[in-house]
Parts: sequence; C-alpha cells; structure tokens
Amino acid sequence: MANHEKILVGMQEIEKYTGRPANTIKQWIRDNNFPAIKINGRWESNTELIDAYQRRRIEALVGVENN
Repeated sequence: MANHEKILVGMQEIEKYTGRPANTIKQWIRDNNFPAIKINGRWESNTELIDAYQRRRIEALVGVENN
C-alpha cells in the first residue's frame, strides 16, 4: 500500500485538510491531543497522524454510543 502521508504547514492547510476552523483545531490540540505542533511560530502536522486521530475519535464515540 502506498504511503500518502503529507506534511501540512500552517493552520490554513490543517483547516483545509480537516474541514474544521482554526478555533476547533486549537481546542483539539489543547484538550484532545490533536497531532499538531507550533514550530518557529508556524503550525505543522501531517495527514497520516490526523487520519489516525480522527479514526480513534470516531471509534471512541461509536463505542460510547453502543453501550
């Protein structure tokens, strides 16, 4: 399987990839261990880590709803 990981540089790229506004992403970073870090004043993340984060959140929510 090909690796489609892409580095996202800047909050705008992260927003575009997730489809969420900056304030939501920053809340996730603060409260939910969203995989992004500010390096030299610029937010960075990558698509593979974001995809894994979203899968974990969905699985956790589905598990809660099914109990």
